[in-house]
Amino acid sequence: MTESTHAWWNFGYAGIFAFVFMEQIGIPVPAFPALLAAGALVASGTLNLPVCVIVAVVAALAADNIWYGIGRARGHSVLHLMCRLSWKPDVCVGKTKSLFAHHGAKSLIFAKFIPGLSTLAPPLAGITQVPFNRFILYDGMGTLIWAIPPLLVGAYLQKSSEALASRVHPMMPYLPWICVAMIFAVLVWRFFNRRNYLRVLRQTMREGIDPEELNRMIGRADDIVVVDIRDEMTARANPITIANARWIPLPSLASRMNELPTDKPVIVYCDCPQAQGSAAAAKELQKNGVSLARPLSKGLRGWIEKGFETANLEFVS
Repeated sequence: MTESTHAWWNFGYAGIFAFVFMEQIGIPVPAFPALLAAGALVASGTLNLPVCVIVAVVAALAADNIWYGIGRARGHSVLHLMCRLSWKPDVCVGKTKSLFAHHGAKSLIFAKFIPGLSTLAPPLAGITQVPFNRFILYDGMGTLIWAIPPLLVGAYLQKSSEALASRVHPMMPYLPWICVAMIFAVLVWRFFNRRNYLRVLRQTMREGIDPEELNRMIGRADDIVVVDIRDEMTARANPITIANARWIPLPSLASRMNELPTDKPVIVYCDCPQAQGSAAAAKELQKNGVSLARPLSKGLRGWIEKGFETANLEFVS
């Protein structure tokens, strides 16, 4: 394959930086194809492999440092923003936080290979006050492991596909449009999936309960069960819970459903701004026999704002 056959990919080092930075900052622009193309340009002698690696690492670290700083300065409020942006709000964020809580700063080494964790790991490192030098060490290691393979694969494909290039060559002018169409199709698919997901959640929230009603039920000593489904990282950051609520983190909910009654109202709550996590959890509980499960609208934040009774959450070591 000659340089001209992929001239439209010849964006240089600035292009590598732009693609990697945009992906790591959260813009849905895939960096993997750009790194593959850069590898092909390395094989053709247009680019230098060590420089490509350095540029990719610097771009990723630049974006990750921004998120790290925001997480360190703003705390869990930055996760509320990500909760709104996620195509499965709060659910993906909650699972990602649990994964980070389990592996700690070392999760930065493999974070870029896991959707969701790639963007969330840097702010989580800032939120949990991971020392900056440790953050840079693990994040740099992870970025190296992530950036080098596609560059090498691109170089290998460039060297080994001369015969294929002669057959594909007439299509090369159309490849940019094909790639744009593929990216657009993915974004459209995600848009409609998110819209359908939120539609189901809104329907579930209409069946929910507001803080005032729950407070009246508790005051009447109704036979109900209240469940706090916040993940451990969030709960430890704000160890306040509704009085007498059970704490069952969302990632553990599926394996602990047998602890919940099927013949009593079960009220679940989280701390996501629009209570998406509790709505999704209530829907899942309903599907598994806990038919009276209902989400608490406005979540823990709404309960606290009303001044209703809370208690300190106790963690079992």
